[in-house]
Amino acid sequence: MHRNCPMYLWMLGFALLFMPPAFAHEQHAHVHGVAKLNIAVEGKNLTLSLESPMESLLGFEHPPRKPEEKVALANLKQQLLQPSQLFALPAKAVCKSIAVHLDSPLWSTPAAQQSLSHADLDAEFTYECTQPQSLTNLTVQIFERFPRLQRIDVQIITISGQHMMQLTPKKNQVKW
Repeated sequence: MHRNCPMYLWMLGFALLFMPPAFAHEQHAHVHGVAKLNIAVEGKNLTLSLESPMESLLGFEHPPRKPEEKVALANLKQQLLQPSQLFALPAKAVCKSIAVHLDSPLWSTPAAQQSLSHADLDAEFTYECTQPQSLTNLTVQIFERFPRLQRIDVQIITISGQHMMQLTPKKNQVKW
């Protein structure tokens, strides 16, 4: 990493290379059972960006039609708003969730959903850590909650560099 370039510029470049635009839900390819997780650590901030086909989380990716689909969609949103149930961070890092942003066309207006055939979730979880030097790993607990998910492709960017790995239900630890 070039010493004269601030970390946030590296993170911006990383995000632009690997994260799809929020408006392109149907335009980027997705694979059922596979999600992407981007992890960025800068100073005291940890940002986890998750992208997944809604089918991998709900069992469907079309606008909810049946009452049980509407309930499942509402329950999914409630689960995602509790990041401590999705990610386990080292207690020594003393991290606090400070923001959760969720985006999916399934949560848009019915008119906007009419031509929808393949919906994704774009979620961002932001933490502030008072002991960021202890933030060297995390456990992804998503597989336990969403059994249709079989693999997560992870990209990590920290002050020490970039790393890539794959997670599975049996291998859910990320270390950097």
